[in-house]
Amino acid sequence: MAEPSLPGLFQAQVARTPHAAAVHRDGRELDYAELNRRANLLAHHLIARGVGPEQVVGVRIPRSADLVVALLAVLKAGAAYVPIDSDCPAERLDFIVEDTGLRLMLVQDAGDAGDAGDGPSTVAVPAVVAAAEAAGGPAHDPTDADRSAPLTAHNLAYVIYTSGSTGRPKGVTVQHDTLVRYLEFACAAYPGLAREALLHSPVAFDLTVTALYGPLLLGGCVRVSSLDGEPAEQGGAAGRPGFVKATPSHLPLLTALPSSLSPTGELVVGGEMLIGDVVERWRSTHPGATVVNEYGPTEATVGCCVFHIRPDDAVEPGATPIGHPTPGTELYVLDERLRPVPAGTEGELYIAGCQVARGYLGRPGLTAERFVAAAGGRRMYRTGDIARMRPDGVLEYLGRTDDQVKIRGYRIELGEVTSVVAAQRGVRQAAVVAREDSSGDRYLAGYVVPEDGAALDLTELREAVARTLPSYMVPSAFMTIAELPLTSNGKLDTRALPEPPAEDGPVGAAPRTEAETRLCALFAEILGVPAVYLDDDFFGRGGDSLRAARLANKARKSGWTFGLRDVLELRTPRALAGHAGGTGPVAEGAVS
Repeated sequence: MAEPSLPGLFQAQVARTPHAAAVHRDGRELDYAELNRRANLLAHHLIARGVGPEQVVGVRIPRSADLVVALLAVLKAGAAYVPIDSDCPAERLDFIVEDTGLRLMLVQDAGDAGDAGDGPSTVAVPAVVAAAEAAGGPAHDPTDADRSAPLTAHNLAYVIYTSGSTGRPKGVTVQHDTLVRYLEFACAAYPGLAREALLHSPVAFDLTVTALYGPLLLGGCVRVSSLDGEPAEQGGAAGRPGFVKATPSHLPLLTALPSSLSPTGELVVGGEMLIGDVVERWRSTHPGATVVNEYGPTEATVGCCVFHIRPDDAVEPGATPIGHPTPGTELYVLDERLRPVPAGTEGELYIAGCQVARGYLGRPGLTAERFVAAAGGRRMYRTGDIARMRPDGVLEYLGRTDDQVKIRGYRIELGEVTSVVAAQRGVRQAAVVAREDSSGDRYLAGYVVPEDGAALDLTELREAVARTLPSYMVPSAFMTIAELPLTSNGKLDTRALPEPPAEDGPVGAAPRTEAETRLCALFAEILGVPAVYLDDDFFGRGGDSLRAARLANKARKSGWTFGLRDVLELRTPRALAGHAGGTGPVAEGAVS
């Protein structure tokens, strides 16, 4: 009997619940039959264009019902998708296109293709689906007879790019079999997926896989939303979702935001270390839900180790354990010679079993380095994470062995950021480190040594870096120093790097319009500082997650159209004003 693929499992659920709500967005719903029909129309269009197994298709569509249609269609055609954020910088987009050899990109509208350059052809999903329907195109579930080659469980399902230590992002390749194994676990472990799950993060972040596909295999509903709406905007037919997956950085937001965004069933947290008192604060207002700390790098297909905190369980102080492996996963804590270390001893965590990814796209050397051979012809993924097994068999995550950090759930290689900063004009040397502000939030700090005679403008430097890196990888603070401090053996002494000074002076341009002036004033009010300028970074000026929520809520009440997600990702008055089209409450006649 053939192993199942994701399209086959979804189609079986369509047959069971054709008229149940499958996707909910802004008060509109697609039922399972309609979602499947639209995905089939698009899939047949892709097949007619020669798309099939082991080929990759880019998907650059904002979170929407069309995004779900597009992803399912690529999988139904037998191909693998490459998710790309709609605000991905042009240089990073060009790299992904070249690295994957993308020849086709699915977009929302024909006008969205501008940043793709001369590379891939584009397909505007809503227009193509409408045209295929009008033409009476095939709408049946594609089979191997339709595809260019049979779809097997060992074919590629998606490629997700993560930060690379060499300065190059790397594409993690995940097959259908490992994806299905994870989803089988998630569907059994998280009953809330059978009701409604909140899809609130970019799909280029593999944390979203659970809320995207889990409900569609159980008859549940994917609520495409964000973590910045009012209750009336967010509430679907079922009110609060049954399931939400988030990062630990999202927990203070979920504590402060309307309860309609918090789950009734399971809150699954992953992407970075989870601290017990943060869990306790959220649980004090949502006592009936189960909190799950789910650990798993992209290379192990979303999540491979879990620790449950059920409603009656006490929350452990300090760092929450990562728990026990998922079914079919084996976890080993090893020393530098790949020997198991005793319980209670620190070592590097290795992952084996049915969820280990294929490797890195087009990077055989790096794949061989990180996916190592084990006994019996198996492979283990070398995580670079430091872990410890407790006497009771529960695993604890203790940190990293390399320069990789996680900030607001995003995995960042400091080497990649450093290489971009160091490549800028006028920079002789650079270093980027993760620091903590007074509230405990982590942020990136960049240190630059100017070339002889060069006068660096840190605002221009930040803007140049932002043209290459996504916003979450741009340092929140930059500082010019005379020399990088070194240890006795010639390595960078990160502990000797000074804390960047508070940005109390005008480090950026002054606002030019009334709308920009009001937005800078709102920043200053929330941050409690005398003045904020157009290029001041919200987090670099002392902002944190809770202040970001207050800024988004007050901005909405004042007539601005951006929300919390925009504050977290764009972070400066200039970027937020640009996102809002340069207009604000003054232009719209609103009053604060």
